[in-house]
Amino acid sequence: MPLAAKIPEPEAGASESQRCDLIVHNAMIITVDANERVVEGGALAIQYGRIVALDRQEKVFANYTSDLLFDAQEGAVHPGFIDAHIHVSQYTARSVLPLMEGTSVTMGHWKGELRPEDEHASALLAALDYLQCGYTGFVDPGTVFAPDAVATVADEAGIRIWLTDPYVADGAEALAADLPELVSQSFLARWPRNTDDALERLGAQLYRNRNPDSLVKAYIGLYGEGTDSPELYQAALNLARAEGVRLQEHLGYLPAFQLKRERALGQPLLRWFEERGFLESHVSFVHMNLLREDEIPLLAEYGIRTVWCPWGQLQMLGKEGAQPRMVDLHRSGVAVGIASDIPRIADFDALGSLAASAAAASKRPATPREILRMRTLGAAATVGADGELGSLEVGKRADFVVRSPSASVNFGFDPGLELALIGGRQTVKAVFVAGRQIVDRGKVLTLDEDAVVASAHRSARGLASRIGLRA
Repeated sequence: MPLAAKIPEPEAGASESQRCDLIVHNAMIITVDANERVVEGGALAIQYGRIVALDRQEKVFANYTSDLLFDAQEGAVHPGFIDAHIHVSQYTARSVLPLMEGTSVTMGHWKGELRPEDEHASALLAALDYLQCGYTGFVDPGTVFAPDAVATVADEAGIRIWLTDPYVADGAEALAADLPELVSQSFLARWPRNTDDALERLGAQLYRNRNPDSLVKAYIGLYGEGTDSPELYQAALNLARAEGVRLQEHLGYLPAFQLKRERALGQPLLRWFEERGFLESHVSFVHMNLLREDEIPLLAEYGIRTVWCPWGQLQMLGKEGAQPRMVDLHRSGVAVGIASDIPRIADFDALGSLAASAAAASKRPATPREILRMRTLGAAATVGADGELGSLEVGKRADFVVRSPSASVNFGFDPGLELALIGGRQTVKAVFVAGRQIVDRGKVLTLDEDAVVASAHRSARGLASRIGLRA
């Protein structure tokens, strides 16, 4: 950890300094706050995992002192990225699809065969890669069969994880009918059998919220995409409201399926949701690859938050009914978080470039600053964590990334472009979660990288063998 070459002298007449746990100084602080404030020559004072001061370093050093100093060496400091939606137990399957081509084996067979140790190995590998790429947290949408196996990764790696109950749905036949490549009988056998079974699962992870300082938090999640009945959705909505957490579900991944639902309903899906009181300010929808222009004010009115999966959107462009409008949503005031879904074609650090590409392809280009906001504060908002995370502000938790000022892309001309789009893991100097340094110049201090990778490879090969795939 670089130490300060010279600590600024306190200002004349300054009161006695308060002690804190850590001071990060000599930094260009990109706050991502409401005013998009950037503090040159700035410093952060951190106590008990929270930011207690953020200002020009002369002012911070005039009021705070610490035995632990981190010299950013004029590098940029920004909020940690949060992946707003990843099927994390499938991370080790990111390159397996080509082996399934021409066979009767589907991703459903892979998911149906997952064991707790496989889900742990997959999540731990993802955590390793996340941290090296400047992420401080990720959200799984309820597609982990053994949440405890993934939850332990938070403390092992030092990364934040948001979890919900496994596969809450009471109409899995909708998924089987429209996305057969994602299902198998072994997979569907692990879903709830009926509405009562789904209701039994609902809210079982909320006990994780009892400890306010836990790295693991829970929310209410439905699988969505027509797999939940109105009764189940209403119960989930009511529980999320009562518990003060968000309700999330997939909606509009496959535009053709949404159009099919709308023909059966006889009206646009979001209007049907509105008529039944299903649109509330604690709801987040994932994907929304079919969104009509007149529906943007509707989502803004109700305070709906949305998750944008750029690769999924790119796959849908050109298909029947696709109308992606995530940039328009963001500009209308709707919180939008960027997510990988399943990072099959790029690493996590390329997600900003994918978002820029998807936005341009949909004829609604996004600025680098907008993408930076959607990877940080927007992502935190989609899971209800924007009051605590996603921007660097006094009182918020100290989750942040320090970038190397000597990296080839870091000219300092456009920090949003350099950090959120083209700056990959090689530019990450350090990552802090709750004020604790987790990454130092590419090395994740909490994990044995070789052991994590070896375990994930063993797990993936074992899974492939069990379902009859051969490389």
